[in-house]
Amino acid sequence: MAEYLSRIYYLYGEKALKIIKEKTVLVCGIGGVGSFTAEALARSGIGHIILLDYDVVEESNLNRQLMSSKENIGISKTLALKERLEKVSESEITCIECFVDQGFILPEVDYVAECMDTLSAKAIIAKQCLEKKIPFISAMGSAKRKSSDNLKVTTLDKTRNDPLAKNYRLLCRKEKIDATKIKVVFCDSVPKQEIIEEKQGQTNKQRFPLGSSIFVTGTVGLKVAELIYNDIICRGLKNE
Repeated sequence: MAEYLSRIYYLYGEKALKIIKEKTVLVCGIGGVGSFTAEALARSGIGHIILLDYDVVEESNLNRQLMSSKENIGISKTLALKERLEKVSESEITCIECFVDQGFILPEVDYVAECMDTLSAKAIIAKQCLEKKIPFISAMGSAKRKSSDNLKVTTLDKTRNDPLAKNYRLLCRKEKIDATKIKVVFCDSVPKQEIIEEKQGQTNKQRFPLGSSIFVTGTVGLKVAELIYNDIICRGLKNE
């Protein structure tokens, strides 16, 4: 056993470590939420982590995305996070640099952490996970919030006070995706933003930048990782 996993060993035991070492987790979207999810899983001994994102590191990412630094602005997010994770763990790290669209095919994995903010991409991942019976957890909106005090875990159909989740439910209804089978982490508080200004850009995200902080995005990401990690171990022990 690697020394960096000794505290995990004391907490979970040898059987759990063997289980997680054999598992592959796909992290879709490695921004403020997904970067924390991926790093928590790597530091905790998941054997193989696949990082999926199409974006590059930007200066505005420095306040909340773990792989971002002044030295790697403009570099692929997946490659930047891969380099970071390989310095703190022995997990195998694979990068997929693409945008999730209708042509995307989900790779063979044991679990999926869906941490994206594009509704169409979220629906594509959910649909394929449900069809292939791959367990997954989806992160809802974490922007425009200053506190994670009301963080909750439920299914998509039971979310509230979350515009992203509301629109996601509507899309799922249109695409005939069962919202009761989508497990989510969401903030049960009305999103607020003190300063709203329009900037030039092609997408709404570029035109209307959302305020966000590491306090909330990081907490959501860690919660997603916690749920996946414990569920993998629970399923593994049951199957013995």
